Amino acid sequence: MKRTTSEIFPGALVTIPVPGVARPLDGFWLPGRCRHATLVLIIHGMGGNFYRSQLKKEWLWQAAGYGFDVLTFNNRGSDRAVAFERFENCVADIDAALAVGRRLGYRRFVLLGHSTGCQKIALYQARRQHPAVRALVLAAPADDLAICRRDLGPRYNYWLKHARKLVTQGKGDTLLPMLYEKFSARRFLSIADPRSVEAQLLNYAGQLRHFRRVRCPVLAFLGTREEFACRPVVEMGEILRQKTRASIFEFFTVTGGDHGFHGHEAATVRRAYRWLHAVV
Repeated sequence: MKRTTSEIFPGALVTIPVPGVARPLDGFWLPGRCRHATLVLIIHGMGGNFYRSQLKKEWLWQAAGYGFDVLTFNNRGSDRAVAFERFENCVADIDAALAVGRRLGYRRFVLLGHSTGCQKIALYQARRQHPAVRALVLAAPADDLAICRRDLGPRYNYWLKHARKLVTQGKGDTLLPMLYEKFSARRFLSIADPRSVEAQLLNYAGQLRHFRRVRCPVLAFLGTREEFACRPVVEMGEILRQKTRASIFEFFTVTGGDHGFHGHEAATVRRAYRWLHAVV
């Protein structure tokens, strides 16, 4: 596909019905000029959406050159809905996106998550062990529990207890004023309570028990200027390498890259697609 300054993608908008959910999810399907056998599903990060960011555009631009089609879609944590999101709904959301992919004719899939999308795809494959999912790509897999402890400092225990009290009182939708997003008390506990599934998923100081259940090939990468890293990124990669039971595991760092890999999108995506092309 020839790149243009206006970045026009000749794909199609899709709606993704989720059983039991009144409003379908929105997405964008890019099959390229020729249909390929493998569909990459992009799961955005916390408060993101299916189209915003240069990184997503690079996944779209480069896909056909490596033999992939792409479906990027909103999950129920998109944009401002993140404040009240139920994290474990991600399993049903990804199920629904895979069902759309199958109706479009695909039988092989790659789950590609950015930021919180990494936790979502790791949980999905840990629970489903879906045989049609041929690989996971973890772009900027950060540790939300460690971030909360770091950023809240001595206030962490106060907010943890306060959020637990609100949920116990039936006030779990009360918005809390701290951190980088507006979270309800329930949503905050999901990332900040050591007992929650989401907080455990990429807690590098923990057992990574869900991550250890993933057996398909896994690629993970972090920028050396990752602003949400609470320990050296090379150390984070080594922990993943030690804990994984994936059939194939690869980790690399992006020199100068931040959480969104700004200014390094093209090279980062190129390297990831080369790995996928070789493995999938």
